[in-house]
Amino acid sequence: MQQTQRGRKIKKSQSSKKIRSQTEDPKKKSLNKKALCLKYYFIGPGNNGKLISNYLSQQSGWKLLDAESGKSSNDFYLKWVQTNSEIQFQYFKEGQQIINHLPNHMILTSKQLIIQTMKEYERQNKQLLFNSSYFFPETYRIDLTQEFLSNEEDQFLKTDNSAIWIIKPTYFNCGRGIKLCSNAKKLKQEFQKLKSISNSIKASKGFLPNGIFTQNLRKCIVQKYIQNPLLLDGRKFDIRCYVLIATSRPLFVLFQHGYLRLSVDKYNVEDMDDEKNRYKHLTNAAIQKKHPSFNASKESTIWSMQQFEQYLKEKINVSQEQIDTIYLQMKKIFAHIIRCAADKFEKRLGTFELMGCDIMIDTNLKVYLIEMNTNPALFLDTTTQAQVIPPVVQQTLDLVIYLNDEKNKPIEKCLQNSSKLKLGKWEVIHNETINFNLVAQ
Repeated sequence: MQQTQRGRKIKKSQSSKKIRSQTEDPKKKSLNKKALCLKYYFIGPGNNGKLISNYLSQQSGWKLLDAESGKSSNDFYLKWVQTNSEIQFQYFKEGQQIINHLPNHMILTSKQLIIQTMKEYERQNKQLLFNSSYFFPETYRIDLTQEFLSNEEDQFLKTDNSAIWIIKPTYFNCGRGIKLCSNAKKLKQEFQKLKSISNSIKASKGFLPNGIFTQNLRKCIVQKYIQNPLLLDGRKFDIRCYVLIATSRPLFVLFQHGYLRLSVDKYNVEDMDDEKNRYKHLTNAAIQKKHPSFNASKESTIWSMQQFEQYLKEKINVSQEQIDTIYLQMKKIFAHIIRCAADKFEKRLGTFELMGCDIMIDTNLKVYLIEMNTNPALFLDTTTQAQVIPPVVQQTLDLVIYLNDEKNKPIEKCLQNSSKLKLGKWEVIHNETINFNLVAQ
């Protein structure tokens, strides 16, 4: 009897569920399903974040988290912010979320740590046919917080006194804190004097009055200035290009050309130490923007790669073959740096890094790496930047989102034949899945 009653109860329960499902509003059901499928994203403030949020808002199934909940909540699918301090890596859901920084990208984007990364790898692999001596200006790491003299600092003191040096703070970007010094002897004397002063005295009395070193340069690099830069219409320039770590596990890295940044003023080496003349020597957009004539001439300070090629061919008689060699050298530089860092990265599924990298070329068409930066500028101040930067961002998002989509996992399967991926203008320089590195080949 009890079994019969229990059976009736079960049947009654099942029939009531059936009735509820039949009477439930189908529109409400559809909305609930959509809510579950939404991908929430948060874009941090600054650096033209609208460029990213506007693109994602056009994609079906994506919803922007508001500023307040986005900052504190960890319930996001994708997060794009300027710095690691805005990320709580301890709560990161590996394989379920996407974040635009690697926990230790600093091994490439810190001016001191990139040197350490390359030197350590090259010391362990002395048989390399291509290393940093081919593309990195002579550089020494200076640490005025330590009272003892390091081997590197000792080597710097023994360098030629005729050299011109550029001093860069370790942790700043956008050209902040950079100084030029044409008097190597004075630079070394001041360095030695500061080394002999205790840290407590330096902290209380500050650094030398009108000296080269400041509080911001307590940890810095001293780099030999390239005295024969290639000039365009008499102006100094650098090339802003991009390196994308699309996924760190497995490591998959790509390269893309960007644009040229030219100085407003014509180049000369007179009075290099004078702060007023820094516009002739530092091509960072953040520096050039402060030039009194920038607004009137800003379009002429940003060139496309096509303009660059045309100028080389028509004004300097550079062949297409030489231009192709320049471009290959650029890719080889970043492929080498990635192989130096490959075993040092803190690899988590869902982390990626878009880096803005600065290249210089001298009159012999030799290619130099100046630095690699996290959080590259995304401002569209000129026609060329408006043409170049949005596709870089969109192609980055498309590739990263595709690789992290649940239906495309494991990622290794996608990367077995990366030529089938929609890469846009990105070029593969390192693919861990198939043991490929451009320079190692």
